[in-house]
Amino acid sequence: MTALPNLINQPIFKDSAVTCAAEPALKRIAQSFGKARDSYIGAARLQQKVALDALALLAKTSQGHLVDLGCGPGWLHPKLSDYCQQFSAVDLSPDMLAKAAELGLAKAYIQADAATLPLQSASVDKLFSSLMLQWCKDPASVLGQIKRVLKAKGQFVITTLVDGSLAELRSAFATLDNNNHVNNFMPAEQLIQLCQAISGIDWQFKQQSYPLYYPDVLSLARELKSLGANQVQGKKRLGLTGKQYWQQLSQAYEQHRTSEGLKASYQVLFIQGQLNDEDK
Repeated sequence: MTALPNLINQPIFKDSAVTCAAEPALKRIAQSFGKARDSYIGAARLQQKVALDALALLAKTSQGHLVDLGCGPGWLHPKLSDYCQQFSAVDLSPDMLAKAAELGLAKAYIQADAATLPLQSASVDKLFSSLMLQWCKDPASVLGQIKRVLKAKGQFVITTLVDGSLAELRSAFATLDNNNHVNNFMPAEQLIQLCQAISGIDWQFKQQSYPLYYPDVLSLARELKSLGANQVQGKKRLGLTGKQYWQQLSQAYEQHRTSEGLKASYQVLFIQGQLNDEDK
């Protein structure tokens, strides 16, 4: 863990010398989102819609300690005072944390892998995480960490992209080649099974589709890059090369044009949970 100076307060943290996991894949994700620290908020149409819908599912009481897991640039932080007495911000990207820290609203800013949270067990009253879990290699470990750090009766809300997201873009690419240009997101049913395998939690699930519209496919690709969300497993970038390739992709995507523009669908799974009293 790398903490920003003068913003760490004990005793909720296990060890301020813990270092963030150094797996190459994690570093690439952190770097990609870090490059987007200044462009993220302007491009985060989906992220803002989903986060506000998710936040509405939390109990609106100004009590307790909340963790914003995968906080990004912290655009949501001014709203969190209605949901907790204090909160800590956690993100894999130090650049995103630095951007969030410009607001100075969190009790602490913590660089950490969500699968190895440097927080004391049973130290958190609420946990919020929106559109972060899909970037985690081992979501079961993340879910286990969330259970570990929450107090009895602790509440959490998570959102994540699931299979079917960017289906239109995937189908357009499939007309050109067999390469993987779009991330494979876990099927909702599989993720629900992972959750339900963790005992001691009252689970609730809801899936919702969020359509966004673009004037052209280049605008979609630019938005993904501005979000830092253009990392694709097995590829260094989105994979678009050459004017002719762009033209062919644009033609293939035209079948998804509506009166509002080219449609890109995102499938979002909302995961709510509360720990049972007897589990802690």
